Amino acid sequence: MPLERVISPELIDKLTCTRELDLGGMIRNLSLPKTSPIRERSAISSMGRMDILPAELVLFILHLLDFQALSRLLRVSRKAKTTVEALVAYRELREHAPDVLVALGKTRLLPYHSAALLRQTLRANRCVSCLVDFGAFLFLPTCERVCFECLHQNHSLRMTTLSIARECFHLTDSHLKTLPILHSIPGTYGVMFRISRRKVYRLVSVKQVKQLAIDVHGSTENVANLMPTSPPQGMTWRKSCIFKWFHEAPLEPPGCDLSRMPERSNLVEDDFGGMASIRMPCLSGTGADYGRLCKGCRLVNELHSRGLLPADVLEHLVPRGIRPSRPLRALTTRLYSREGFVEHIKTCYGANELITGWETEQME
Repeated sequence: MPLERVISPELIDKLTCTRELDLGGMIRNLSLPKTSPIRERSAISSMGRMDILPAELVLFILHLLDFQALSRLLRVSRKAKTTVEALVAYRELREHAPDVLVALGKTRLLPYHSAALLRQTLRANRCVSCLVDFGAFLFLPTCERVCFECLHQNHSLRMTTLSIARECFHLTDSHLKTLPILHSIPGTYGVMFRISRRKVYRLVSVKQVKQLAIDVHGSTENVANLMPTSPPQGMTWRKSCIFKWFHEAPLEPPGCDLSRMPERSNLVEDDFGGMASIRMPCLSGTGADYGRLCKGCRLVNELHSRGLLPADVLEHLVPRGIRPSRPLRALTTRLYSREGFVEHIKTCYGANELITGWETEQME
């Protein structure tokens, strides 16, 4: 894109795709709770033994509490309510990500993450898996930001049932009770693959289960030896593939765009994709940023499907030996921060084509 072209806020909005069709398979449409007033019989308001502590120490302690504890504390007295509501973390989460708190409550994960950790994550912006893209989603069990493509491709970000976790990693119920157990919200979900789940499932994170197995069995080598070289008698092919992928799930961030990596065989669709993730804005000095999808990237994918994408553009976007549909489709679900979007459209072939077309229309 020519450098002299002015990228105005109006142009940015025009290039932003408002129909996020592929991103709707997460937790969504949650009803926000109503706050109830404090009714006190006495004019004296107290927080009990915490009254003897300096205000700065009280606030420090409260930031270490989870939102379930904070919500209970603010109902104790008017002073407790005022103190909790003065917490920066409490104010920011309630104002900018109230649905995240509701999702954590409904999935019974609220007690596992402190107010300080949630605020830290609210103000982060990168995906913890690829370390490159804007992490527009919160992975509830670990309270980490992730991007759509990593949710799809990184098996450590998948969820599994307690029975599969027990069998796959040779764990007991006592072991699994030490992990955050997500109680799913019935509904329709899906990351690249639609699923409908009408009952409540008790699920655990593959990443956390594998780390637990290493702690229980003593080493990564001992855990690897739990995986049989061939499927045991009676085990289905699909189940053996699931076990294989879970054992191979990376505990360290891949640190790259997984859509540009070579495809691996025997991939199995995610049975619970989207059930542990929710859209979460990134909060900065300029406000809350949910991320932007690029219309130009969708045009690029469409032009390729019609055989109209120039060969040099395709060569630039797709590594040699990689099936083009994977990285090109990943472009259509990649969200950018405000600043990242401006930089992206400067070099996006599809965005340049759209702008040129709009400029031509104005001249006619």
